[in-house]
Amino acid sequence: MNKLCNSELIRYILTGGMTTAVNYGLFFLLNAFSVNYLLSNSIAWLGAVLFAFYANRQVVFHSRGKKLDEFRRFFSLRFLTLLLENLLLFLFVDCIGLYKAAAKVSVSVITVLLNYVACKYQVFRNGGVSRE
Repeated sequence: MNKLCNSELIRYILTGGMTTAVNYGLFFLLNAFSVNYLLSNSIAWLGAVLFAFYANRQVVFHSRGKKLDEFRRFFSLRFLTLLLENLLLFLFVDCIGLYKAAAKVSVSVITVLLNYVACKYQVFRNGGVSRE
């Protein structure tokens, strides 16, 4: 059981759940105030990225690398997923006609997978201490 609790993947899933809560909370709050869904998504993304960087750095990957360098890589890679996410949201909502909530959930599955791979192999690759 202890090995399962110390698993990097389990830690990523738990912190990812909290990051998703930040993202969705901000997204739906802004939508409730009639903010454009793409702007809402971008603002929610920023809040989630700030939270996710510190959570991933400290809890998931236990990084001791240079914080500013890691943040630059993290932000840059996450920005690419934001562009993909906004493009897919636009296609799903405006072109296909999905509800915003359904589109947001669908797109999140793709971006969560891309973000894990980016963090593990591009951002925190050299600064972490594995506990597995």
